[in-house]
Amino acid sequence: MAKAKENSPEAPDRESVGQDIAQELQDLRADVAALVASLQRYGGLGAADLKGRVQDLSDDAMAESLRTVRDLRRQVDALQSRLEGDVRSHPLAWLAGALGIGMLFGLLVSRRH
Repeated sequence: MAKAKENSPEAPDRESVGQDIAQELQDLRADVAALVASLQRYGGLGAADLKGRVQDLSDDAMAESLRTVRDLRRQVDALQSRLEGDVRSHPLAWLAGALGIGMLFGLLVSRRH
């Protein structure tokens, strides 16, 4: 009876089932390979985009730093010019101030010894 069921036209034979499974596995491998390739392309695009964004941010930060340095240099130059003008216009006051600071410093240092 078991042999009659195996040979019946409705029951699939082992060889055809094996071929079907092999074909399904081959299709599945191809689909997985295509999925992996797609993910690699997506990851590559994401990394390239991220690298571009980082480069842009780095360029922006460098430009802003250079602007800040230029602004600070201008402010220091203006302060130096103003200080030189003040010293030239009131030299005795500046000399007296320097002498006072020197004496104060000397007193502080001499007390420690």
